Amino acid sequence: MCEQVELVKKQGDKSISGVLAFIGGTLLDFYVGDLDVEGITNEIVQILESQNVHNYDGFVQWLGLPGNTHKSLHVSDGSRWVLRLGKNPDFFIHIHPGRYSPLTCRCRPTTLVTAIAYRYLFGFNDENIDIERLNYARAFANLSPVASLKSVPMLVSFIKTLTANQC
Repeated sequence: MCEQVELVKKQGDKSISGVLAFIGGTLLDFYVGDLDVEGITNEIVQILESQNVHNYDGFVQWLGLPGNTHKSLHVSDGSRWVLRLGKNPDFFIHIHPGRYSPLTCRCRPTTLVTAIAYRYLFGFNDENIDIERLNYARAFANLSPVASLKSVPMLVSFIKTLTANQC
């Protein structure tokens, strides 16, 4: 997460606004383990190759489509990942953290948006979260202010989780 926020930071506020606007849904499972995207991807590719899944047709057969729409795999750190058929024929494996998987946090989209905006604005080394800066980050993300830190303990905890998993 840190690397992605820092990369977007170099591109400017318009870029982060696009990222924040893209986040939606009802609930999100957010991976907080130590593996990076490349590590997770490589492990999943190795698992699939060990099961003779080497191409689109093999993946469709492995999933058991049309009866099954997804399957789960565990990687080396114990986290569980759900695999589905993606919409892009060149990148046909869609991967996301499993619900309630080890090393994930479940949160609302506004929690993730606020945490990303906060870390974008104030960095990953800052553990002193205060209401003024939190509401500044929420305003930056086009979200309404909150009354107090006591009213949003899960949000404060999630922002701190992003600190714990910094670069």
